[in-house]
Amino acid sequence: MGNVAASTLRLLAAILRHLLWFVGLVVGVLVLVQVLLWAAPGDPVALVGGEDIRAGLEAEWGLDQTLWTRTGHLLTGDLGSSLTVRPGAPVLGLITDSARRSLRLLAPALLLSLGLSTVIAWSGRRWRLAHAVSVAPIFLLAHLAVFSLNESTFALYQAGHITRPAWFALPLVDSPMRSALAITILAVGSGALSSMSGELSAAMQRIQESPWLEAARTRGTPLYPHILGNLLPPLLVSLASQVAFLTGGLVIVEKVLLLNGAGALMWEAALQRDYPLSMGLALLAAVAVCGARMLADVARLLIDPRLRITR
Repeated sequence: MGNVAASTLRLLAAILRHLLWFVGLVVGVLVLVQVLLWAAPGDPVALVGGEDIRAGLEAEWGLDQTLWTRTGHLLTGDLGSSLTVRPGAPVLGLITDSARRSLRLLAPALLLSLGLSTVIAWSGRRWRLAHAVSVAPIFLLAHLAVFSLNESTFALYQAGHITRPAWFALPLVDSPMRSALAITILAVGSGALSSMSGELSAAMQRIQESPWLEAARTRGTPLYPHILGNLLPPLLVSLASQVAFLTGGLVIVEKVLLLNGAGALMWEAALQRDYPLSMGLALLAAVAVCGARMLADVARLLIDPRLRITR
């Protein structure tokens, strides 16, 4: 009974450490982003008016508040209203709508990257072409994909081999093809596929070479439950890392393919110095990335009791 209680206390202490790390990292991201935004040249007042109305607008928009006051408002959920991108619109509503659209890209891309990486790792082959494509930057893959599809489709259409597709021409026409292309590029580009498949391959090799698996093989017991159970912790860490990859890639993919999600909105907010909207989106990204890592770490603690001692 005492061992169970001690193990439970260690688990709760480890989870609390991860929660504190999560909160501290989110606060740090918000402070850093605000410093970068305020240090950048230009401001929203210069975009909408002159110096004669600066004092009034700064007071109305809260631009005269201290860094810690603004951070406190953000952490309490007071995200304010958009200044220049959608003047007067509540930031919370804007980021909720845009996040919902981006999630339709992010979730399938994560699953696709996981599936392709698992196939590559499980097969044990090098898959040189997949790795060569994966190391290309997302913006380059997106531009090449759009150019190649448009040019090849136009050539076939001119030759009379096909009728004009409903999605032609990218990215001007809103169609499922545009979303499917974004999902594929997110899942593969900027080393996402190469990194994840490499991590899974290394984890599977360690498991295959472990003495306990050899003992199970000698006894003739099924190996798949042992392999999958020990593969789950590194898989969770890899998935959490992919969330950071894909969240950053959303900005580029959505701009290139003209998709109105959180990434494209973040680009516009930063370009137009819309501080409340930029900070709301930064908060969303920080919670998504840090939250994914925290959940992965907590899941690993629940799966592997040994981690409760070392963490």
